[in-house]
Amino acid sequence: MGLSLYIHFPLCSNLCSYCDFYKEIYEPELEKRYFRALKQELLLALDTLESDNRILETIYIGGGTPSLVTLPYLEQFLSALREEFSFSDEVEFSFEINPDSIDSDRLLRLRGLGINRPIFGIQSFNSRHLKLLNRKHSLSDSFRAVYLARATGFANFGIDMIFGMPRQTARHLSDDLDQVINLAPSHISYYQLTVEENTVLARKVASGMIKLPGSDLSAAMYRAINEEFRKHQYFRYEVSSFAHPGFECRHNLRYWEGGDFLGLGPSAHSFIGTRRFANVADLHKYIDTLSEKRRPLLYDTDEVGARMTEIIMLGLRTTRGLSRQAFRRRFGIPVEQSVNREMLDLLVHKGMIDPGGDHIRLSESGLLVADDIIRRLIK
Repeated sequence: MGLSLYIHFPLCSNLCSYCDFYKEIYEPELEKRYFRALKQELLLALDTLESDNRILETIYIGGGTPSLVTLPYLEQFLSALREEFSFSDEVEFSFEINPDSIDSDRLLRLRGLGINRPIFGIQSFNSRHLKLLNRKHSLSDSFRAVYLARATGFANFGIDMIFGMPRQTARHLSDDLDQVINLAPSHISYYQLTVEENTVLARKVASGMIKLPGSDLSAAMYRAINEEFRKHQYFRYEVSSFAHPGFECRHNLRYWEGGDFLGLGPSAHSFIGTRRFANVADLHKYIDTLSEKRRPLLYDTDEVGARMTEIIMLGLRTTRGLSRQAFRRRFGIPVEQSVNREMLDLLVHKGMIDPGGDHIRLSESGLLVADDIIRRLIK
């Protein structure tokens, strides 16, 4: 199946109120040192791979704000990457972009480096909601970024959106849906706003400054999103992911289906064979450790049961569902032995789970409350 590669670019010019991904404020010297360390990690990471596992099927550069990157640094790193890996003929190369940090020249140069799937973090077309999220781009930035992507020849691009924001009304949601559909991306990720620990948003919610919509309203919004996208031929293939047929994100599917992936950069995770490990979420420690030609790895010491739980959780979030055959091949036991069997039977009886065939999958009504169902199933 080849390998998937994730590269974490940990620098941002601005810290969004809701984001808990690891990042630091952008500084030119820090970026230079980061790329020097990243190249060193690439060379050291080769020892974790079998010699026949050097074909990259998907690449994803996330962050942080990858579109802030100094392009000569990225070009040099990708040249080193190509020296050590082969790229498949149909490699999917995703790259996250903030709308305010892109122009036509930059898009052309990214395309020339082999990037074929830009992802625009628009989040909302409502200025007040963007301010709440502490996003710095304007509505005109969002439209301009997508128009430029089309003009520079990107046939496949994605847009990330958020719903369930404080004071978001049905009209606000309808406006956002109209705008994103009019831009006609091939892929849309539509996430419900969640309160992550140690974020500005979490502090505001805890203090009572802002209040998120209740579960009933959030569920109604999610249903409306699904119905509207279905009308326009966007098909849900994961709880928060919608795509025109053939444009599903193959990189994310690799995660959800338990395939091998290598992560480079601070906080990046890897899963190779049965080994799971991650880099320290600290750019300065990352740089210092790699300067000594050591990877700053934290190894997953969880038992096999924890890995089973993760595969179940991720598989059930997809519309394809969890493969019994793949689960048994990896862990040697039927998936039914790793879940609450009584609860599974009850959810099947209530029509929340379709157990037929090789795949156990959530029904349409089950996907509306996927997280709650998964919590109930896990032993």
